[in-house]
Amino acid sequence: MSVKCRSKLALFFLLFVASGLVYAQAFQNIAELQIAANRWLDQQLSQEEGRYEVSFSNLDPRLRLAACESPLMVEVHGNDDLRGRVNLKVTCLDQDWFVYLGANIARFVTVVVAKNDLPRKAKLHASMLNLTEMDVSRVRGDYFTGFNEVEGYQLRNRLRAGDVLSSKNLLATDAVNRGEQITIVATNGVLSVRMGGEALDSGKLGDQIRVRNLQSGRVIRALVVGRGKVEVRY
Repeated sequence: MSVKCRSKLALFFLLFVASGLVYAQAFQNIAELQIAANRWLDQQLSQEEGRYEVSFSNLDPRLRLAACESPLMVEVHGNDDLRGRVNLKVTCLDQDWFVYLGANIARFVTVVVAKNDLPRKAKLHASMLNLTEMDVSRVRGDYFTGFNEVEGYQLRNRLRAGDVLSSKNLLATDAVNRGEQITIVATNGVLSVRMGGEALDSGKLGDQIRVRNLQSGRVIRALVVGRGKVEVRY
């Protein structure tokens, strides 16, 4: 075989390999979607109390998406409370595609639980309760992290030993009294900031009341979520 012929064959082989590499790199690595989603969740949840565990739904390995050259963008789709079952939207801006990725987020927080079986209408006292690390991802209502948040309340329903105590379990009584010092929690469902405040109204769990931020002096409306505790969504 002549040198010229061998050169043509070598050139053809290199072009064939190069085209194969281009083809192999033309599609997005599906594993990178989960990596990007996990990194985003870590940024959102690392400032929250407790710890968390995440598991993702499997994407179809046959999925073909154009390789993204810009950083993948991640945002929560629908309910912005990052616990339990959530849907994340992963977007590639330069290739104009997006994929929904299902995730299950278990949030483990040290919360108030019943020490023993407690009857309906029992008046709560610290001696009846424990603090235990629990998965709160499926707790209905707001959970509590201190005995002082629930002491003096009556139970709406019976609790078994080890059950997490939530706002849904408590009978409506004034949780905040007008003129008392309270804690204001400003949250977007992911990050939370606490500050001191003064209640300008009395209110039961679930009530909207006026409160004054002691730092800024601003009067705002907030949701009563516990004994001496209100919440503002932003």
